[in-house]
Amino acid sequence: MKTLRLIFLLCLLSGPVAALDLVNVVLAPLPPFVVEAPPSGQPIGMISEVLIEAFRRDGKAAKLAFMPGPRAELTVRNGRAFATVTSTTTGEPEQDFLFSDPLIQTTVSAVVGTGYSGPPLDSFTAIAAQQRAGQTRLRVVSIHGDPVLDSLRAAGVEVEEVPGIESAFTLTLRALGRVVLVTYTDPVLYLARQTGISDDAFARFTVEPCRFHLAIARSRPGAASLIEHFNNALSSMREDGALEMIRSRYGSVQAAEN
Repeated sequence: MKTLRLIFLLCLLSGPVAALDLVNVVLAPLPPFVVEAPPSGQPIGMISEVLIEAFRRDGKAAKLAFMPGPRAELTVRNGRAFATVTSTTTGEPEQDFLFSDPLIQTTVSAVVGTGYSGPPLDSFTAIAAQQRAGQTRLRVVSIHGDPVLDSLRAAGVEVEEVPGIESAFTLTLRALGRVVLVTYTDPVLYLARQTGISDDAFARFTVEPCRFHLAIARSRPGAASLIEHFNNALSSMREDGALEMIRSRYGSVQAAEN
């Protein structure tokens, strides 16, 4: 299972009688999915908003905090935390987890700066082939801890890990087609919009679709029932348009490909 760098650790704590259950949500920031400490009145992130509203409809109050993603997943696996948020291309749960219905759907993209003239980089195998075949070796980068790293390496790609999306995107643009950034599409488009970078400055190829899910350890008592209740809340958000309204506030859904 691919586990999003931005992982959500959810611990259910008992509250007073007749009060909402408190859900502590710990996550790794990656705008526009999760925005840490935004200015007053600014959005907190797509996934953050979906979780808060879905849990509210399920009678729970979500409290957000932040921590590194890998530690959050480990804490869920060993039973010391309630759940995590994961990304997957198949929707099939791992042996250790049960998945909710998708929170949001997006894509993984390969992004290159102006100057790239090779074939479409529209799959992990295509990226690997171009890295081997090009006269000038294609440098492939991704974000440290990004789940796409496993897929890239499985396809035979030599990939470097860069600390954050800002430095990775800057490196890609300055390389003028000699560096490709492979990561989730929305953070790249969101960053470009926030920093005033025009669409002409880079090309983007869709590599694969992916979806984010709430994931609960199978070993947790009542895990199936907890997922069912969460899914009911998500369903109501789809039916009344709340999910689409949240997504539209970020304006980063899939620009036209090059």
